[in-house]
Amino acid sequence: YLRRFVSDGGNYIDISKGISLGCPLSPLIGAIFLKPLDDRMAMLGCFYVRYMDDWVILAPTRWKLRKAIKATNEVMTELKVIKHPEKTFIGRIASGLDFLGYWFSSSGLRIARKTVERMLENMTRLYERGAPIERIEAYLKRWWLWVKGGISGKWLRVFPSWDTLRLSE
Repeated sequence: YLRRFVSDGGNYIDISKGISLGCPLSPLIGAIFLKPLDDRMAMLGCFYVRYMDDWVILAPTRWKLRKAIKATNEVMTELKVIKHPEKTFIGRIASGLDFLGYWFSSSGLRIARKTVERMLENMTRLYERGAPIERIEAYLKRWWLWVKGGISGKWLRVFPSWDTLRLSE
């Protein structure tokens, strides 16, 4: 798991940084590696939640938020980790934010647009590769179970009842 290669058009490239995607040890390694960030955030008095390498910090005041950003940057520097610029959002919750496939905003919780787009792309890819209808249905049902795990009420009524979905008769 520590040494790995990826194939890029027949060329094998040695990957020397990061944790392998799909590695069973990834959650454990990530939890241990980012523990200093968890400890630092616990001292600040802000709302902080982390799932693997994704996290959200909410602060009641701009001053507390700046303090949390500074602490985060210090920990990332100590750990020699670079934040992905496209995945970093600093702003007001009223603007909304995408976290773990859901869209959080002042109007409530919804499925993020990117999540629905990704689901449609995956279904299209399955179809184009000739996957059996049963496999496409199974994918959609698993996705729907995931959606229902985080959202309830009026946002679920936007979609048809996919619990009993059949793509073919």
